[in-house]
Formats: sequence, C-alpha cells, structure tokens
Amino acid sequence: MTQKRKDKDMTRGPIVQQLIQFSIPLLIGQLFQQMYNTVDTLVVGNFVGKEALAAVGSTTSIINMLIGVFLGFSMGANVVVSQHYGANDEKSVHDTVHTTIIMSLAFSIALTVLGVALAPVMLRLMDTPADVFQDAATYLRIYFAGVSGLVLYNMGSGILRAVGDSKRPLLFLVFSAIMNTVLDLIFVIVFEMGVAGVAWATIISQFLSATLILIVLSRTSGPYRLIWSHLKINKDILKNIMTMTFNQ
Repeated sequence: MTQKRKDKDMTRGPIVQQLIQFSIPLLIGQLFQQMYNTVDTLVVGNFVGKEALAAVGSTTSIINMLIGVFLGFSMGANVVVSQHYGANDEKSVHDTVHTTIIMSLAFSIALTVLGVALAPVMLRLMDTPADVFQDAATYLRIYFAGVSGLVLYNMGSGILRAVGDSKRPLLFLVFSAIMNTVLDLIFVIVFEMGVAGVAWATIISQFLSATLILIVLSRTSGPYRLIWSHLKINKDILKNIMTMTFNQ
C-alpha cells in the first residue's frame, strides 16, 4: 500500500517562505535529538542516585559526538538526493536512496561491534571516575548495541528532507522522545533497572523513529521509494555522498 506523497518541489514558489517552513522543523528536530541523553540523566538523577547521574552524564560528550557524525553523513546524503531530485533525475534519486540505506546498515554493524568492544576504552580516555565507570560502560554498551536506530533515522530523515519533507521526521522524533521519557520512567521506577533501563529506553525509542521513517520510505509512490530488493551500492554516488559530507 502506497502513501500520499508529501515531498515538495522547493524550486517553485516564494523562496523565503519555503525556507522558513522547511527550516523550523529541522531546528526543532536537532534540539529533540539531544534530549534522549538529557532525559536519561534527569530520570536516573531523580530516581536512582548521584552515581547513576554521573555515569550517564559522563557519556554525554561521546553520544553528542556520535549524533554530530551522523547528522553530517545525513546532510551529505541530503545534498546528493536533493541535487538529483531537483534535476528530475529519478533513476539517480533511486540509486542514491538505496546506496544511502545500505551504507547506513553497514555503518550500523561496524559501529555496534566497535562501540560495544571499545566503550571502556573511550571512557578511560575521558578519565571517567572509577566509582561510576561500570554504570557508564553499561549505558554506553547498550547504546552502541542499538545504534542502528540512530543511524537509520538520521539517514532516512535526511532523504525525506532532501525532497522537501521536514515535518514527518520531526513528528517521528517528537513521538520517539515522548516514548523515551515514558519508557525511562517505567524501566527505572517500575522495573528498577537503573542505568541499564534508561539505556534500553533510549535505543527502543530510536528504533521506533527509524521504523517509522523506513515505513514512509517503503510506502511512498515517489522516486525516493525504498525497495528492499533494490539495495545496492552505486560507487559513484557513494563517492559523491562522502565528498559532500566532508566538504561541509
């Protein structure tokens, strides 16, 4: 079943008005992306203890760096998709979408393996205090175990934004942030899972937002539709995405 298309040709109509309408959801979305770790910190600080608060807080810079990296990659993909979309080159839009998604899946696997294995190393490099080290490592390992949700959401939302749809990625992110808060409270207060509970709440919420993005991409009738059997890397497009990412 296909969904009604909500992409928008931003090359037509009043430019300033379209830029404002497009940018506001984008800016709000960036704020909500930072909320996961902030809410986790508030919940454990209020319902677990100061050691748990310090443990989750000690991972903030690592997680913010991770978010920044994938915002950069999503912007690189965004630029390439928007170039081909604006030129009405439907085949290149199709190829870029599928290259982006398979690249995201590959990054997810690599980051999961490396992140889970190297979480203690990263915390030592940051001089994490010994009394919170174990909880911080637990939080970070669980976070990296579910990092594919973060990756796929950012890449998928970058594709939607490239075709002028910045509202649905924001709505999905707001829904995910609300779910994260609710699950934080349930896992910490009801199930008494402590630091592990807020970590699980975060990755479940991120998986929900990623799933919603992928459903939209899979059901659209536009040239940016995701067809899973068409997943294939186009080397020229991959090179272009990387060039755009690192030249920002």
